[in-house]
Amino acid sequence: MDFVTELARFAATGRLGAFHVGAHLHDLVAAHGEPDCSWPVYKGRRWPHWFHHGSLENVYCRCRQLRSMSVDTWRDALEIPGPGEGESYRGPVSVTESRLTAALADAGVAWRTEWSERLPEQRTLYAEPVPQTMVGFVFVARCCDTEPIAEDWLLHTVSSYDLDHQECPGADPALPDDGYGA
Repeated sequence: MDFVTELARFAATGRLGAFHVGAHLHDLVAAHGEPDCSWPVYKGRRWPHWFHHGSLENVYCRCRQLRSMSVDTWRDALEIPGPGEGESYRGPVSVTESRLTAALADAGVAWRTEWSERLPEQRTLYAEPVPQTMVGFVFVARCCDTEPIAEDWLLHTVSSYDLDHQECPGADPALPDDGYGA
């Protein structure tokens, strides 16, 4: 799997393999196994909850639907679950803004770029692959303060999140107990 091609597909569909906003924790565990680690988002509250599958960080709410996911691409190497059971991308990552925008253009993906005066060495490309789901690609001008500003900024973080999750109804009682608690 070519990681840049997979990122363009993510921008076009909102999916990284079987993982997407709205996916159910039960289905993802059945397809990809138990998460590598987990912990609550807020101290003292069980939900929402973080679950990791490799380098992919997912947040689920009490109804067990995936609400957001992210990958920190600044790490030396990643492991991202692939489209099929047991498939994954494993390897180094060094994606530049020009390389990703070329892949997005080739895939016919529309995007917009936003930046803030508070963070002049960071900008984010956003795509909305499906209504109410946003995909973001954060680029940084340099990896650390001691490096010069790069001509072609590097991808730092990839994320997707739901813009319209309503009041959570809780876990589906028709499903077997997932062992993660209410």
